[in-house]
Amino acid sequence: MIYLDVPPKTTRVGILGDFNPEYHSHLATNASLRHAAQALGRHVESEWIPTPSLLEPGAAQMLEGFDALWISPGSPYKSMAGMLAGIERARLGNWPLVAT
Repeated sequence: MIYLDVPPKTTRVGILGDFNPEYHSHLATNASLRHAAQALGRHVESEWIPTPSLLEPGAAQMLEGFDALWISPGSPYKSMAGMLAGIERARLGNWPLVAT
């Protein structure tokens, strides 16, 4: 039997929210993803997705580039309508979704 050393696939996580480096919870979100990735021996890339962008044409296609979505803490959001649109797309697309 031959075993190939295949590098692990990178997991892409889209964080729906308006990143603010002054919010401890936003820094903790980034840190928790890094910690989980390290503990699992995985590669994880995360990207913050501003809530107004979730109302733009092409938002659904942009979200398709992620393996999972995370609804960030720290409301009020710049666009509550954008956040709700992102949640709806995640649910309709059957993406793994975490909300904090």
